[in-house]
Amino acid sequence: MQKITRDLIYSIARHSNWRGQSIAAWFRKERIYANTTAWIRFMQLLLLVLGGGFIVSGVVFFFAYNWADMHKFLKLGLIELMLLAVTVLAVFTTWTKLVKNLLLLAATMLVGVLFAVYGQIYQTGANAYDFFLGWTVFVLLWVLAARFQPLWVIFMALINTTFILYVQQVATGLAFPVALDVLFGVNAVAVLVWEVLYSKGMISRFGKWFPRLVALAALVYITLSMILFMFDTYSSGDRGLCFGLAAVGFIVGIWYGYSHRDLFYLSVIPFCVIIVGAAGIIKLAGSDPVGVFLLACVFVVGSITLLIRNIIQINRKWHGTV
Repeated sequence: MQKITRDLIYSIARHSNWRGQSIAAWFRKERIYANTTAWIRFMQLLLLVLGGGFIVSGVVFFFAYNWADMHKFLKLGLIELMLLAVTVLAVFTTWTKLVKNLLLLAATMLVGVLFAVYGQIYQTGANAYDFFLGWTVFVLLWVLAARFQPLWVIFMALINTTFILYVQQVATGLAFPVALDVLFGVNAVAVLVWEVLYSKGMISRFGKWFPRLVALAALVYITLSMILFMFDTYSSGDRGLCFGLAAVGFIVGIWYGYSHRDLFYLSVIPFCVIIVGAAGIIKLAGSDPVGVFLLACVFVVGSITLLIRNIIQINRKWHGTV
């Protein structure tokens, strides 16, 4: 039996006299539209997130204000005690899965605070990337076990930050655009892993903001890399790798957008192409830079107009509405 989806309902409505009010009522019944219970759950989640964030922030500011008056064992002991308490509550209580995941999220932030306090007390002299690398490694098991999208976002931010600091402090000979290509690959692989796990039913698609956020980061990296390769002198091999990765990523993203009816990729990827195209026009600036900038502005305005028009047409074709 075919699953009844929003798109199917819109298709039926276009070829019948089914009124909009009845469609909206059906959506509320099937929990496609948020009802009172859904809004209450949202407010509970929001307050839990804010409460956890304020607690972690309070811990940080507490140490910052009382730093000079506290013994080093007291500093480390308090953080370790809070970390242990939060972890025990997350593992051994019968609270809901959401509350446990939020506790693991708070524990993840406390691990970072513990590393920062330890480095400040003993002045280890380690590079900044060592701090973020240790933080990333020590929370890996929680990230794998929780299957909680906010925790995945923090983990991906730690990975990106660790690599950026590693390039700045250790691998200083690596060209910055090449580092951006590596970051593009890391984030693209993360999106692919998420999609594979979802297709196998190992994770639930509770919103699409995590893969979209990571995909957006990957597209920003590769777009910036292409622009840098256009304006600076680098080896042809590195330049070819960059544009090759961009071509593969853009093609796969467009294919995914059409096959899964996802307007996100059909909007963001062409916008990245527009940015690169405008940068290419500016690169041609010679004796008449004013004219070239004017041409670039006309290109951007015209391209974005066509993109919006195309997205509206695709959305109307898929959903029967703008």
